[in-house]
Amino acid sequence: MVARVVALSLHRPRRPDRRWDEFWRGVSQGVLTEPIIWDTSTAGDDEVRQHLRALAALMDTSLPVVDLGCGNGALSCRLVEVFPSVLGVDVSPAAVAAAQSAHAHVLGLSFRSLDATRPAAAAALAHELGDVNVFVRGVFHVLSRRRKARLADSIKALLGTRGRIYLVETNVPGGALSYLRGLGATGERIPGPLRQAISALPKPGHFGPRQRSRVFPERHWTLIAEGPGVLATVPMETGGPPGSIPAYWAVLAPRPQTSGN
Repeated sequence: MVARVVALSLHRPRRPDRRWDEFWRGVSQGVLTEPIIWDTSTAGDDEVRQHLRALAALMDTSLPVVDLGCGNGALSCRLVEVFPSVLGVDVSPAAVAAAQSAHAHVLGLSFRSLDATRPAAAAALAHELGDVNVFVRGVFHVLSRRRKARLADSIKALLGTRGRIYLVETNVPGGALSYLRGLGATGERIPGPLRQAISALPKPGHFGPRQRSRVFPERHWTLIAEGPGVLATVPMETGGPPGSIPAYWAVLAPRPQTSGN
């Protein structure tokens, strides 16, 4: 299986932003024909309902929410069930175009292309929107340490004094092979949706309590709640059940800073 994974990975562009945009362009142009592995509109509703319940209980739902890494907007369009308005943001213009086309008539929902790992861009958005909540699903685990830190800085600017972040990330025990085996990969065969993800997207990683404490250190952030979770995937086989990936979720707020900090 290792040799198969290495061969598939050779096709990926090196720059993460190009990788995402090429993936979404491939989807929109019909070049990538397998189901999108993390697409919540196909993977079932249980995971989404859990997020919506937690968001309603732990966030100020009078504030708007920004869905960072919104992709095709499959989950963004569900966030309007909890928040007065939703802005889906993605680094990929092709993803944003797909989201706008798919959800053009959803009230309170809009999309924008923006690199949220650029704090200056996030600061400009914060100036425009005021305090917001932030939702992130499956973004931090694929970023480098430097880009994780930049994204956290951007999120802090967006939250202001009233907002909170809700994040949910993959947190598979073991290495990359454990992740692949958990989704049905074997030495003889790799399921189509998983094969497509390996060839086109960044390598998945861990993001649990240890990683969260590094990216959101206690001196700057207050942990509101956390726990284990599951990220749903599309069925790995046609007609099969949705898959699942062990995950971690957390809700945090910026810690008020005094002049001595």
